[in-house]
Amino acid sequence: MNTIYRSLLTRYQNYLLEFYQLIEDKEIITPNELAKSTMVKDFLENLPEFSDSFEIEFQIQTSIANLTSIWLAQFNEDGFSVRSYTLDGLDELEEWYFHYHDEIREYEGNLFTDGDWDLFLEEVAEIDTFGEKKVQASFVYNV
Repeated sequence: MNTIYRSLLTRYQNYLLEFYQLIEDKEIITPNELAKSTMVKDFLENLPEFSDSFEIEFQIQTSIANLTSIWLAQFNEDGFSVRSYTLDGLDELEEWYFHYHDEIREYEGNLFTDGDWDLFLEEVAEIDTFGEKKVQASFVYNV
């Protein structure tokens, strides 16, 4: 992790932790995902340096009929990405996104300001588990 990568993670750390906490508060983490989710939370709290390749990811996904919405955070040695998007069976509609590319040390997206993050997190907070909607969380932790 170079200094730009680390400083961006530090800048957005509280938002990333809140994103994780919103998923945890929904009580949808299955026993199969519990150990990985705990390691992901530890990563977000401590932001350790990794010298080798790594892959860390967490997401919440809702599905109803042919409509799937995903809120996702991914981290690896090449950079990180936080985004939300919707799949309708034909197209992918990008809603919120922030991508940092470590190789070229550039970032892009529409998820920069505190207000942007507040709207992103508000969407996650409003996800309910009632009705016909299927809601699930998944985690990846490979270091």
